[in-house]
Amino acid sequence: MKKYTLDELIFFALAFFAFSVIFSVTAVEAALFLALGLLLTKKYQEKNLAGIRPALTGHPLFIPWLVYLGVCLITALTAYYPAKGLGQVNSDFLKYVCLSTLLLAVKKEHLPRLSAVYTAAAALAAVIGIGQTAHLLPSTYETTAVRANAFMNAVRYGEVMTIALMLMLSRLILPSKEVFKNEKLFYKLATLLVFIAIILSQTRGSYLGLLTGAAVMGYFANPYRKKMAAYAAVLLLIGSAVMMTNPAMRQRVLAITGQQAADTSVNSPAAAINIRLELWKLGYKMFQAHPVLGVGPDNVKKVFKKFHPDPIGYHETWGSLHNLYIHQAAERGLLGLGALLFLFGTMFVFALKRFRASKSPYALWALCALPAYYVMNLTEISFQHVHTAFAVFLALAFAAAAEEEKI
Repeated sequence: MKKYTLDELIFFALAFFAFSVIFSVTAVEAALFLALGLLLTKKYQEKNLAGIRPALTGHPLFIPWLVYLGVCLITALTAYYPAKGLGQVNSDFLKYVCLSTLLLAVKKEHLPRLSAVYTAAAALAAVIGIGQTAHLLPSTYETTAVRANAFMNAVRYGEVMTIALMLMLSRLILPSKEVFKNEKLFYKLATLLVFIAIILSQTRGSYLGLLTGAAVMGYFANPYRKKMAAYAAVLLLIGSAVMMTNPAMRQRVLAITGQQAADTSVNSPAAAINIRLELWKLGYKMFQAHPVLGVGPDNVKKVFKKFHPDPIGYHETWGSLHNLYIHQAAERGLLGLGALLFLFGTMFVFALKRFRASKSPYALWALCALPAYYVMNLTEISFQHVHTAFAVFLALAFAAAAEEEKI
């Protein structure tokens, strides 16, 4: 029986992470702690545990994360309900543990295989999502209730798949060494499946994120812009064809141009838009009442009735304001919003510097996925969710490990 080295076991844990981040919060957290345990064991055997601290504190993202977590702690202690706020501190600290572990564990030699594992997981999730909605294509069956989701919230599904698609396009646009036969065909088929699944998720935030990520890729993918334009044109044609096969999807996408202000009924295509508008007004009201420190992390639902006694849409109370930036300002005030923007800005600057240094498709992934992610957070609070946050951290770890490949 073969005895695996610690390096091999760490790679297997990372592969488990890359596959499960598409599907399961429980599985991806288990993979994270497995990778962390193996990494610490390796450092202990090498008598190099002390080397972890300077590797983390010297990283460009350390100070922004320290500021972000510090503000989270301060606003939790001053919250309406401190216990809820401190629970969010734990959640945010887990995000930093995830990013730190990936930055320490992911190596350049891992990237081609981890990329393939992650892409395969996204393609499998796409097949499942397409299968869930295939009976509607083509159809005159008008419903928004059936959306591709692959066993998770449809919005989260669309966002996760959009982040994954950025990697696939990066691998297709920039030259890279092929590590297995028919690799380009593999990424092309996966791109097609994932793109169709995003359309069928009927997630408008993902559509906006995809357009943003593709635009950023087109800008930075010089001298491969013609190739990028060709892929974009093909995907646009496919997306239009899929969209036109079912009236529900057309109604959902076009609802914002003709919504009725009072229409928040469950089956209305405009319901989500109108509910969000009301939630954003509520968030501003909370921010006005507590402009410096907010109502407290994870306190929105607890204080909802205090600021809005009546229901909004089809729920009595909401725990999400469906806009990360408004939500952050309401929960953590100007301090929290400033800390978030500082963190997001430094993440993008880090990805940009890594891409300029490496010109690698893996660094391009992070550079394009981040703006897409920031735009998707205009209609959701996706940074609070493991599925999307962990996927973005994987992209940053890929960028950190990437070096220019010699073709």
